[in-house]
Amino acid sequence: MNRGIRVMALGIAIAVNGATLMAVNAAMVDGAERRLLPQQQPERIVIVAKRLDLPANQTVASQNCPAPKAL
Repeated sequence: MNRGIRVMALGIAIAVNGATLMAVNAAMVDGAERRLLPQQQPERIVIVAKRLDLPANQTVASQNCPAPKAL
């Protein structure tokens, strides 16, 4: 009887420690992603078409695009 209680307590302790380690790992990964996010460079947008072939909304988008021109 006493041994069964000890084994159950050990199992609970292992489960609690595992859950805690998973939570700490998730918090560390989230913090690292948030720290690296501002350092990423924006992707360049390249439109391969003549302006006359584009619908009106895409023409406006290409004119207002903040990325440097790559055409």
